[in-house]
Amino acid sequence: MKFNYSNMLEEAIGKHGLPLNSLLESRTSLNQIKERIQKKINKDYYPLQLPEVMASHLDKIKKTAKKIQENYENFVIVGIGGSSLGNELLHYAINGIYYNDSISRKTPRIYFMDNIDPESTKTLLTMLDLKKTMFNVITKSGSTAETMQNLLSITDALKKENLDLKKHLIFTTGPEKGLLRKLSYELSVETFAIHPLVGGRYSVLSAVGLLSAAVEGINIDALLRGAELVKKNITKESNPVRCAALLLPLIQYKLYKERGVNINTLFIYSDGLSHLGTWYRQLLSESIGKRFTRSEKQIFTGITPIGVRGATDQHSMLQLFMEGPFDKFIIFIAPVKYRKDFNLKGNLINDENINYLKNKKASQLIKSEFLATQTAIKTSGKPSVAIEIPEINEEELGKLIYFAEYEVVALGEMLNVDPINQPAVEFGKQLTYGIMKRKGFEEKNEKIMEFKKVCEKHIIKIP
Repeated sequence: MKFNYSNMLEEAIGKHGLPLNSLLESRTSLNQIKERIQKKINKDYYPLQLPEVMASHLDKIKKTAKKIQENYENFVIVGIGGSSLGNELLHYAINGIYYNDSISRKTPRIYFMDNIDPESTKTLLTMLDLKKTMFNVITKSGSTAETMQNLLSITDALKKENLDLKKHLIFTTGPEKGLLRKLSYELSVETFAIHPLVGGRYSVLSAVGLLSAAVEGINIDALLRGAELVKKNITKESNPVRCAALLLPLIQYKLYKERGVNINTLFIYSDGLSHLGTWYRQLLSESIGKRFTRSEKQIFTGITPIGVRGATDQHSMLQLFMEGPFDKFIIFIAPVKYRKDFNLKGNLINDENINYLKNKKASQLIKSEFLATQTAIKTSGKPSVAIEIPEINEEELGKLIYFAEYEVVALGEMLNVDPINQPAVEFGKQLTYGIMKRKGFEEKNEKIMEFKKVCEKHIIKIP
């Protein structure tokens, strides 16, 4: 993995960049950040231990995955947020966007029930052969409203077909408490545990992500090995300014604090890796978007992440990036080698508008646009960095995942906010419980009624 930060420097893009000296002079503070993270790695930052911790759990995961491969045609991940996004990242990055329809597919089709739109839920449950389908229900708390509703939809459908629930359900949840854990005992459903210190957005390298990965033939040993390589590199690198997992958050922090750059854009030149942007969106948003510092000082801090896809979004957002406000920092990501490539003969017509594409590798155009767009962004004076991996495989993906998790934790330390908790999300859940008349949340429903009453005064009806 290569990290190129030249195009965010003042000497490259002018006044909207950062002076190189301001980065080099941060060596002491970066070492302090690194030390603070290391001190908390067995508690607050326990997810950063997963590459080592999960090694002893792989045999059970593989055994269950093999059983699913041998007996089922469909595997459905039932979760929301961090209980699904990591799985989607692994799925699309390694096996691609057309996996389910591939004639060479040798493992079950993968589906995601990651929302509660009744139209989508009904469509999926109707189209699947439930006799040949396994559902992996994932919620650490064991009571996430959206996941519980989908579980009820699934069990209703399974019962309608007179199917044995324990033969079509697997739970991934907290080790002791929660409704899902209780149900696992009552229904004799096989269950994988989520460590109490592993939150959803940091859970992809736990059983949450590894089971579905193993089911679809992804090498989970290599995935963890890649993560462990980055972990070791961070530990061994004595110069923190040469450690990309510390340098990137430093750049993000300084651009935010000193240049007012509060939007980070992942510009990803790969269809499969584009889901890295979706996963990172939650990771950065929930970790850094905080009202209070650790010392309860009110700050309303946060950086807004955007995930865009090259070359597609050059035709939808590049105009804004080039000529819009200086509030964006762009992180370009691409593989050096595309796993599937082919030669273009192009014997269609002899015309200068197409001749330049002939007799070249299909990957040459997207590689050219990756380089051209970086150059264009540079000339516009907007800061950017570039991350390149040799190719998309399990080890490189493991590196990217661990790199992203560590750098977001480091950014949280720099901003003096807790990158692990998510208090505002919990408040939204409580309001939902109030609306749905869940026992114990009656006062939250009163807040909603007040909100609706005010809104009714300012509604415009459009015929």
